Amino acid sequence: MDIKAFKESKNPSSARQMACVVAYYLAEIAAGDERKGVVTIGDLEKYFKQARYALPTKLEQLLVACKGAGYFESIARGEYKLTRVGHNLVAHQLPAKGKG
Repeated sequence: MDIKAFKESKNPSSARQMACVVAYYLAEIAAGDERKGVVTIGDLEKYFKQARYALPTKLEQLLVACKGAGYFESIARGEYKLTRVGHNLVAHQLPAKGKG
């Protein structure tokens, strides 16, 4: 499954949710060399575009906002990992009931 199909199956309703979808995809679904446990701003830009999801105006702040919301933890400067909260959002709460 590619990121566009995965995004469509999860139907994220915000850039924060989409960032979680990207991180989950890279950690759990992506094949071969594409698979990785951390995400960067560059990853978000690349996969938002591939999924045809609108880029937020302040992409640089998105990972910081996701960390503040509890979806990500900072691993190193500019590198973030999905937390259990973020994992559960994608695995068990998306798509939102009634939107899917």
